[in-house]
Amino acid sequence: MNQLDLTNLWQNLAQPLRRFLQARLADQAAVEDLLQDIFLAAYLKSAQLQDSERSEAWLWQIARRKLIDHYRVRRETSPLDEMQAAENNQQPPILAGFDACVQQMLDRLPSQDRWVLQRTAFEGISQQALSSELGLSFSGTKSRVQRARQKLRVLFDQCCVVERDPAGHVLGCHPHRQLIQFE
Repeated sequence: MNQLDLTNLWQNLAQPLRRFLQARLADQAAVEDLLQDIFLAAYLKSAQLQDSERSEAWLWQIARRKLIDHYRVRRETSPLDEMQAAENNQQPPILAGFDACVQQMLDRLPSQDRWVLQRTAFEGISQQALSSELGLSFSGTKSRVQRARQKLRVLFDQCCVVERDPAGHVLGCHPHRQLIQFE
């Protein structure tokens, strides 16, 4: 790949990649930084590209990996943020009240579904470890977790308007407007 190809990729894909990142990140500076990282990685790894006709797909793959790396780095620092919020005796504004809402939804699930989600989503146990704990096959455990997640999603959809992007990622959540009935 030569510099001209990267220039063409920038001209053709910078805006679609920016929209892709904006749908997943709230911080515009992080979006721009990540976009630059994507093209820098493409430049540095251009010798690895075997088929120049696949350069767009290759660049999208780099973008997905960079986004995953961004989330991993963020997740590693989140316990510190949680400790600071606990020390200040307050929650980050975006999470205020959300944990109570999630807990109410979980309480409405059957106990087995609630337990499976608690172990995997909130305690961080892997589905593989859970399958050993339950004495089930990995695929059986994975199906059980997926069914529990689907039930939780149905509960959210019943009480809330969940905004999603075309790929199905959650962009926002708002309670349904309830009609006031006068007696």
